[in-house]
Amino acid sequence: MITLRDARADDEAFVAGLVPRFVEHGAADGHTTAEVIDGTRRVLREALRNGRPGAVFLIAEDDAGERAGFVYAVVESDFFTAESYLHISELATARSGAGVGAALMAAVEARARERNYRFVSLNVVDENAAARRLYERLGYGLGHRHYVKRLT
Repeated sequence: MITLRDARADDEAFVAGLVPRFVEHGAADGHTTAEVIDGTRRVLREALRNGRPGAVFLIAEDDAGERAGFVYAVVESDFFTAESYLHISELATARSGAGVGAALMAAVEARARERNYRFVSLNVVDENAAARRLYERLGYGLGHRHYVKRLT
């Protein structure tokens, strides 16, 4: 059974340790692996230390009380309607296939419903087929494609 709790400052090393999972399938938007890892750790460290209004930062723990994953979601404003919604900025699990990711997703959705938000969004690199399958199984669909051109 997976239990969830709010993240605390003493979760920093655990969270930072999972950040390399974000580049297992390639770095997004033409960034280097180091840029993704360093930047993600910086953002998550800041979130743990200072928080962000309305953000959701949860830690999943397994039956033994061991930390098994985390999710960090921030409040965004829809471009077209200006309505608030939760955007899953980062989600990582220590092991795939254990139900941790699905539990974290369900928790973010529950928080969004509590706030009367109509949707939740997230990004995933195309190469991460396992994550895409999870999100699609949970009812997520492609909203739009994000293109990037690196200028030299």
